[in-house]
Amino acid sequence: MIDEDKLFEAALIIKNSNYIVVFSGAGISTESGIDDFRSPGGLWERYDPNIYASYQYFLQDPSLFWKMHKEVEDLVGTAEPNQSHLTIAELERMGKVKAVITQNIDMLHQKAGSGKNGAKIYQLHGEYGKLHCIKCNMEFKYDEIDTKNVEYPVCECSGYIKPKVILFGESLPHGVLEGAMNECTNADCLIVVGSSLLVSPANFMPSIAKQYGAKLIFINRENTIMDDLADVFLKGSAGEIFTQLLKIIKLNIKV
Repeated sequence: MIDEDKLFEAALIIKNSNYIVVFSGAGISTESGIDDFRSPGGLWERYDPNIYASYQYFLQDPSLFWKMHKEVEDLVGTAEPNQSHLTIAELERMGKVKAVITQNIDMLHQKAGSGKNGAKIYQLHGEYGKLHCIKCNMEFKYDEIDTKNVEYPVCECSGYIKPKVILFGESLPHGVLEGAMNECTNADCLIVVGSSLLVSPANFMPSIAKQYGAKLIFINRENTIMDDLADVFLKGSAGEIFTQLLKIIKLNIKV
């Protein structure tokens, strides 16, 4: 049961905010059928991320990564946005959401329409759907490269091809983290959804936003290690919570 008083409190914060930044973690996509890799039964139980998702191991033997990634492709490639993604895009159309910062590679925010009305999207861990050669840096679309029928794809220059996702031990995309942190300094409201806030440096975002005066709304199925920072913590299904929030907000905002 979602706490109605907290729902109305969160809706009021959103109504009174003009520069909302959304920070999303793996939990936002579980309702789209993409399991949190860290959860019980998740990908990391079957594939040790320190080996299969390690950039150093990729350089030595890319077949390990691609064995794991072929399973990820089946999950991510067919996933569709859920109510959380759709509501965030709707709040952007209302002029509320100005930026989306995500730890996810699934591109579901973009599929839902985020970024089409001026909001910037910061993909902290890269993005699904693009490949590149780590030697010559040439980019490819997935349909340009056979990734299914080979042990691992190789570029014409002999370099290994990998998705444009960030592996453990690999640097974040240039400028993305800095841009995301800067958005947090501009925010008057930060909505954190589906993140346990365990991973650095992404978990710096709430502290930065709070330091610069933003209201913090946390939406998650489980408690986080930073709950004490939240002005409102809404516990439960993100899709259900966002659906209720949008109903309340539309009663009070003329779009």
